[in-house]
Amino acid sequence: MQHGTRRRVLWALVAAQAVLTLPAVGLWLLTSPSVVGPGPGAGVGAGLLGLYLMAIGLPWSVFVCLFDNQWALFDSPVRDLVVTGPALLNLVLTTIGVWWSGRHPAVERDWEIIEVDGDEEADTEAEAEARG
Repeated sequence: MQHGTRRRVLWALVAAQAVLTLPAVGLWLLTSPSVVGPGPGAGVGAGLLGLYLMAIGLPWSVFVCLFDNQWALFDSPVRDLVVTGPALLNLVLTTIGVWWSGRHPAVERDWEIIEVDGDEEADTEAEAEARG
């Protein structure tokens, strides 16, 4: 695969990730204050959306869940950041990775094997010892 084609494919994957992440984050931010919360009025749909965002945010969301056990983050005002943050972090890291690989592409090189006989190898070692 040529470099230009590979970059287009990678950017298409970033766009697909953005299409899967950003609408869910927007929906969460628009609906969570009124629908999500403790008690019998909590919405199942919002819970499933939060679960979806946590799955997109793996592996970072695992750490957030561990922190929640200690500090009860899901019932705090930080809830929106806790749920959407790992998913957005993954999107940002993927975008930076594709951008960076476009700026610094891996270039294939042909390696040349040079055979060294015993006399040249001894000379090279002697020179290295003299310098060191």
